Amino acid sequence: MYLGVKRFDLESSWGIENRDELLQTISRMTDDGHATQLEWLYRRWFRYAPQEWQEYTDALDEGDRIYARFVADTAVCCGEGGIRSWDYVRMGFLCRMGVLNEWLTEEESLWLQSRIQLRALSYYSGWLPYFSAYYTGRLYWQLRNGDNLPLLRETFARKEFDDAGRRMMNKLIAGKDSFYATLPWRYLPHYPECPDTLQEVSDL
Repeated sequence: MYLGVKRFDLESSWGIENRDELLQTISRMTDDGHATQLEWLYRRWFRYAPQEWQEYTDALDEGDRIYARFVADTAVCCGEGGIRSWDYVRMGFLCRMGVLNEWLTEEESLWLQSRIQLRALSYYSGWLPYFSAYYTGRLYWQLRNGDNLPLLRETFARKEFDDAGRRMMNKLIAGKDSFYATLPWRYLPHYPECPDTLQEVSDL
């Protein structure tokens, strides 16, 4: 997708201008990204009996009930990890763009992505739920924080991407080179050690 690109503009879309800001974003959003905004609902959906879930969501305000319905509609596809893979994939993207922009070495990027991989294996059972959660996370990202509740309810119910989302998903699943699950879903035999140059994020 980025063949021939010598530098990727992360400032306009992410507000990232340098290595320090890149590392801060990856460190923060790996565990505290958009997924945390729905985590409380996914966690309860998997732990509550149907009647308990109904009683719980009935007590929510109208906006939260819309999000609860979205979670109930997508929980089986995503699993208990919810939409964490949306954050994981985007942090992996930042790792790769960090190398492209010469803010990270290949060794540093590999270590950062190995930390993300461990989380993905912990929350998802394979590529299909991982992709489903990413797909669902993209839907949530484009619709979140809407203050027009009737429109938010309708759009969540229809689960349709905006134009940018449709283009992105078409590239992922419709092209000849779009097969994303080319690696086995398993732990690595050996994991890289944290480079000395990443000690400030060594607890990732």
